[in-house]
Amino acid sequence: MPKEILLSVKNLEKHFLVEKKLKKEDNIYVKAVDNVTFDVYRGETLGIVGESGCGKSTLGRAVLRLDDPTSGKIIFEGEDIVSYDKNKLRELRKDMQFIFQDPYSSMNPKLTIKDIILEPIDNFSGNYTKEEKLDKVKKMLDVVGLSSDILTRYPHEFSGGQRQRIAIARGLMLNPKILVCDESVSALDVSVQAQVINLLKRLQVEFNLTYLFISHDLRVIKHISDRIVVLYLGQVVEITTSDELFNNPLHPYSQALIESISKGDPRDRMNRKILEGEIPSPLNAPKGCPFYSRCKKSISKCETQRPQLSSYGEEHMASCFCI
Repeated sequence: MPKEILLSVKNLEKHFLVEKKLKKEDNIYVKAVDNVTFDVYRGETLGIVGESGCGKSTLGRAVLRLDDPTSGKIIFEGEDIVSYDKNKLRELRKDMQFIFQDPYSSMNPKLTIKDIILEPIDNFSGNYTKEEKLDKVKKMLDVVGLSSDILTRYPHEFSGGQRQRIAIARGLMLNPKILVCDESVSALDVSVQAQVINLLKRLQVEFNLTYLFISHDLRVIKHISDRIVVLYLGQVVEITTSDELFNNPLHPYSQALIESISKGDPRDRMNRKILEGEIPSPLNAPKGCPFYSRCKKSISKCETQRPQLSSYGEEHMASCFCI
């Protein structure tokens, strides 16, 4: 049975103005997201992984149009939402929600937990009585493993893991179809990370959710993702299933990322191949392959020609001349 595409990103770009010149054509921009294309299937978790500064968070924000893309298409359930005006975009918020890296900064510290979780309902679904709203909040807190006794408390009274559960509860209040999780467990202790990840996996089944899960931690990505997009300098270098990426990484950058994962043995540090060199400045990105300056397999045309994503078997694509 063919998989149903819920979200399709086509040639998406997001540029930020760095320096304004007298002539518009001379303006200097950073290409945070550079010609990115991928599909998200309904019900799956698509992981987005890469080093800090590679454009992961900007990509997630652009997909939900929290930041308007510079160019490209974002097709959600068959419609290009890039062309949506403010009214249509507001309606779309019911189906697409965002969970931020730092839940505390995404909450109003002056509001109680009850009011924070009720915000989506108050903004988008005002046809409930006070009793019905309170009942929905209590049920959602129970779903994420929190007691209704916390309703009158404030965000600063909770741990990071508890705040993230509250953020998840708020994100689920409108029964969205897709959740973008931006480094949503990176600030948590390892044991709490596992609890939140297991919670997200359970909720995915319970609420028929689709996740776009952004993280720099490959161990987290491997545990939660069905498929993985590897991002480097704003460009997609590999897309495949989670198992295939870790068993058979094709792009040199993917190989370097997986090689960098600690095995838990101090002696392993002597044998690990550490990725050398600095990430090129996005202000002066390479004309050809973005990984050219750090790749030991590169050939002459890597410097001047940009490789395109090519298929290397079922559900495995990579952009490299040296595979």
